[in-house]
Amino acid sequence: MLCDRCHKRDAKVLYTEIINGLKKEQHLCEECAADYTSFQMEKPLLNSDLTLGGLLSTLLENYYTAGATKGAGTIKPDMICHRCKTSYQEFLRNGRFGCADCYRSFGNELGKTFKGIQGAEMHTGKRPKGLVTEVDRVMKGLSEIEKLSLKLQEAIEKEEFEEAARLRDLIKEMKKEESSNA
Repeated sequence: MLCDRCHKRDAKVLYTEIINGLKKEQHLCEECAADYTSFQMEKPLLNSDLTLGGLLSTLLENYYTAGATKGAGTIKPDMICHRCKTSYQEFLRNGRFGCADCYRSFGNELGKTFKGIQGAEMHTGKRPKGLVTEVDRVMKGLSEIEKLSLKLQEAIEKEEFEEAARLRDLIKEMKKEESSNA
């Protein structure tokens, strides 16, 4: 497949951009990917060792470099893991943490970073068509009142009290109808 930009070289990079919920995919050659995207590569992928840590490190460094000019994405210089003494700067440079406690030490900053890079703090992934999880099976076996009760509990946990009151009233109505029909 040829590059979507130059139409000359083989496309080796699938570049996906999601802006305001609109997804745009492009198949790019290494040179066009380096020139066109915000993901700047110092050298083409062909002659370098590509590791997940290196990729993450590059993304994070670019995010903070771009953010510094916009007043966002700045980090505190004293962010250090209390256990292994790895600094956040080292994580950005190496693309990996020193220990499991680094996730706790840098947790707040990571959430902001990931949200800035991918638009959300949590990756939801994709599901194959027709996949039925255990939760789906259990939910299918519940009555409507039981399903509403679970939604009520969730609304209470999220402190969405108006929604919780609406669900509570709906459950009461349904129970009243159920008892009058019996």
